Amino acid sequence: MTHNDIGHVYNLDKTQTETLKTCWITLLERISKESSISIDEITSSPEGDALFRSIGYDNPDIFMLRWLRARKWDVDGAVQQLIDTLNWRHERGVDELLAKGENELLIEEVMSGKAYFMGYDKIGRPINYIHVKDHIKDQFPIEATEKLGILTVETDQKLLKGSVETGTAILDMNGFGMNNMDYQLVKFFINLFESYYPESLGLALIIHSPLIFYSCWAIIKHWVDPVIQNKIHFLKHEEELFEFIDPSNLPKRLHGTHPDYKYIPPTTEDNNMLAAFRADKQGRKIVRAAHRKAARHYLNVTLKWAHGDESETLIEERKQATKQLRDTFEEFVPYIHTRTHYHRMGLINEPIFDTAYEKLRHRNEMKIVQF
Repeated sequence: MTHNDIGHVYNLDKTQTETLKTCWITLLERISKESSISIDEITSSPEGDALFRSIGYDNPDIFMLRWLRARKWDVDGAVQQLIDTLNWRHERGVDELLAKGENELLIEEVMSGKAYFMGYDKIGRPINYIHVKDHIKDQFPIEATEKLGILTVETDQKLLKGSVETGTAILDMNGFGMNNMDYQLVKFFINLFESYYPESLGLALIIHSPLIFYSCWAIIKHWVDPVIQNKIHFLKHEEELFEFIDPSNLPKRLHGTHPDYKYIPPTTEDNNMLAAFRADKQGRKIVRAAHRKAARHYLNVTLKWAHGDESETLIEERKQATKQLRDTFEEFVPYIHTRTHYHRMGLINEPIFDTAYEKLRHRNEMKIVQF
């Protein structure tokens, strides 16, 4: 799905636009009421902080529309699901996971190559490859694998480019056996996409399915929402992948031309950078305050728009507020995220890490000279 599809940010009819406005009003009133704070204070609340960290680089309207489409434009249902998501992110420690990144995962599981991103499909969706035979049930603690899954979905959001809003998953069932069948983990991922990352999956292709897996699928499909079921396709022949993906974006193990996945561990510079940002309490305080100020301005402008002000001046102000929100979040990123394998291999481009690190080093050097 893209920004231009029906029901997406650049293709809303009048009813959908009004529903989006109502959703913003309802969400902010709900957070304000449950937190016993004014709307101006929302950005300083745990819920408001979680909301705008979740939005990240995204346009907030695009973010909000995910929940509205998932709940079939039911405002109360969308707001409740979003509130539940913010609470879940707190309970699961998603922000802490993002702050520690791959350091929070089991390196043996990361290196197994059972799940990774590689390139984009022909529509421009980032591709997550999953080789099921490389997942052995109970080989690693379920909590560790769930963390890997959450970080993977969060990484997918950074891989989105242009107007594309969803990703593609390739499930390679070659070599599948019942020791690979993990119903608990399957339920976790179904709930993850349906409840906490709605409208994130664009396409799922299943290849090399042995007969034994179809009996498993007969159970699994009853847990999957029909909307997601319609995005899942079983391919009879590996060559059918070429209809969706150029061989240059397929790993050699699937007869593509891209080198197979090999994990690139953090460099000394990565570790030094992480330590420097975590030690820079004052710098974090400054960029966090700037992001919250931008979020507060965005909410104030959005509420005016939602309550009926559609003047050209306000529309432009909201557009600029959206840009400012993104820009201040980018400055915040080095303090709350880490570089990953995908940064080191060049799939994710976030120059802010290098830019902010150079500024920090220069500032520290100046302190030493002054001392």
